[in-house]
Amino acid sequence: MFIVPISSVVTPLESVSRVFDEYNETAAAEEESAAAPTFFDVFSGIFNNAVDANMQKQEDIMQLMLGDTDSLEQIQANITKAEIATELLVNVKNAVVDSYNEIIKMSI
Repeated sequence: MFIVPISSVVTPLESVSRVFDEYNETAAAEEESAAAPTFFDVFSGIFNNAVDANMQKQEDIMQLMLGDTDSLEQIQANITKAEIATELLVNVKNAVVDSYNEIIKMSI
């Protein structure tokens, strides 16, 4: 299917089936390259998130002490985000340690 353009500025459209074929090939390639994340990937992501949130909290506290900020709402949001990220990290770590202890107690 070819659509003739009305003006020279508008370019002709490609065949719809060819566009969908290219999209399906791209999606299939992305699925093959995206493997399921391991526990280490998930845990390191949680850890990095907690570290980044706490660094942002420290920067915000320093700006607040120096008087370089007007956004108290953003500072409070960043402090809360850092607390939640740290709490999540500790809870996941505790669950991993408990699971490890349960596995050690199992008799084979």
